[in-house]
Amino acid sequence: MPHIHVEFPAELSPYADDAEAGTRAFVARYGLVPDEAARRHHERSLLGTLMGRAYPHAGAFELQLVTDWISTMLVLDDQFDETSLGTDPARLREVCAEVLGWFTADGSLDESVSPHHSITKVFRPAYADLWRRTVPLTSPAWRTRLAGHVADFFETCAWESENRLTGRVPELDEYIARRGRALMPYLDLIEVTTHSEVPEEIYRLPEFAEMNAALSDADLWTNDLFSCEKEALLGDPHNLVLVHQHAHGTDLQTSADAVGAMIQGRFDRFTELSAHFADGLTPGQRALFPADRLARHVAGLRSWLTGQLKWRFETLRFDPTRPEVAGATGSTPL
Repeated sequence: MPHIHVEFPAELSPYADDAEAGTRAFVARYGLVPDEAARRHHERSLLGTLMGRAYPHAGAFELQLVTDWISTMLVLDDQFDETSLGTDPARLREVCAEVLGWFTADGSLDESVSPHHSITKVFRPAYADLWRRTVPLTSPAWRTRLAGHVADFFETCAWESENRLTGRVPELDEYIARRGRALMPYLDLIEVTTHSEVPEEIYRLPEFAEMNAALSDADLWTNDLFSCEKEALLGDPHNLVLVHQHAHGTDLQTSADAVGAMIQGRFDRFTELSAHFADGLTPGQRALFPADRLARHVAGLRSWLTGQLKWRFETLRFDPTRPEVAGATGSTPL
């Protein structure tokens, strides 16, 4: 495993164990873990630890909320990646469109509409619970942004499904351009934990977008480094190490080392941007986003970067020896 250096110390919320216990109960209550293998996989993922490291200063309520968010999203993502849904782009797009319809800007929940697919019947109550808890803490602008980021992620999932169906390995530049979308909803959740939303004028600044992009790349490419063995066993080409290997015709270790160097470059770029972002703000922009609020948000971004790296050495989410991976059977369809 290539060494990756990070400037910021790792922290852990005092509520991490409670969030872990709470999210295990959450996925069980809504039937998101349909069998023993799914339950074991979720528990071994240690998502309470991940969220406790990513949001170490969140309150107990907020940490539980974001932990339940990532549990739900990752279980859904496993359905997209590891079941037959992952090779059925038309059905996957229908599922995604249905889920997106639940993320309303006005915060409403129309529970009279019946889900069309078996998978959305399972997920609808869980997302309704999440939305009820999230709406009082957020504005319509934030909810619109979150829905847009989830839509971008879903579009990437559909693209991956099309590639799996045709056996296509994506080009390196193409994969990199799409990969960074997956983290953006979780960066939005920083604002839930701090009770401080980033003004749209600040959020749209190119420098702010680049800071988010550097963090997203660093996080998700690290994910690919740790999960490449699992994805290779499942025959899934959507992994930066495997895409790099295919593009350059190298052995796996050479590509892993190259990706490690790419990750370090994005870590370093984020470190630089997060240290100097405030320097470029105008007086008007500083008034919109005062120094104390900006500092809390930047600290949240840094915690994500440091926390996810620390967690990857603690979790067994990427264990390539788990039976459903070793047997290339994937997750149980919901």
